[in-house]
Amino acid sequence: MALPSASTYPAAARRRTGLDLRHLRRCLGRFATGVTVVSYRTGEGMRGVTVNSFTSVSLDPALVLVSIGRGAKAAVALRDAPFTVNVLAADQLDLAWTFAGRPVDGARVRWDGRDGGVAHLRGSAAWFECVPWDAFDAGDHVLFLGDVVAHDQRQVEPLLFQSGKFRALGTELGAGSGRQADPLSSIQHRLHAQRLTDDGARAVINQL
Repeated sequence: MALPSASTYPAAARRRTGLDLRHLRRCLGRFATGVTVVSYRTGEGMRGVTVNSFTSVSLDPALVLVSIGRGAKAAVALRDAPFTVNVLAADQLDLAWTFAGRPVDGARVRWDGRDGGVAHLRGSAAWFECVPWDAFDAGDHVLFLGDVVAHDQRQVEPLLFQSGKFRALGTELGAGSGRQADPLSSIQHRLHAQRLTDDGARAVINQL
């Protein structure tokens, strides 16, 4: 059977929008994201590509989505193939650069996995092993939907990307006050302010 190529996903005709694409990129860059490495298996072994366009789509069924540049090797390799999304931890910046095509001296790429599955990167903040669900043309990218078959996470800080730079988490903010809100005090405030009956109190709690 012939191997798939980038032409497997025919590109829609480009529409002339009159937008300043450089400025558009800067505007989009204001949105902070996590950083992932999408790993997959080839005849030469494990491969991966750094991707920051990743999102959850559905819990039932459990679906996630990654967006891969049309010209990337991964856009060909992922056609009808299983893959794993590795959410990088803050101490894995060297892996982010390495899988973005700029290898870092001393970077340690260590794989873990289950029999018959697609390996994940050891030390990741989280990982989602997927079987292919569907793929869609999206201009200069291809969108891959994956059906999650295995997953795990660690309580570590994630690596972030914003305005063209890698970053780490800052101060945790609460609602309005700049401090983390106490959910119990919020419930107590609502119950006191509304002077609810027992049935009404239960209704408030059930809404939280």
